Amino acid sequence: MSKKLQARVPLAELNKYSTSLSSLTSGSATYTMKFAEYAQVPVDVQEKLLKAYEAEHKEEE
Repeated sequence: MSKKLQARVPLAELNKYSTSLSSLTSGSATYTMKFAEYAQVPVDVQEKLLKAYEAEHKEEE
């Protein structure tokens, strides 16, 4: 039985997707990625990224 699932997922969320998919399906599933669009980052994620960026640049000084 073959099933197809389509979804839009932020690229950052696909970091370990292939490994997880392979583990969950005993290696029988495959996936493909295709760029869909640029989208604004949610405010909470943006704040987290900015804090990490600022902390990284303070360490370099």
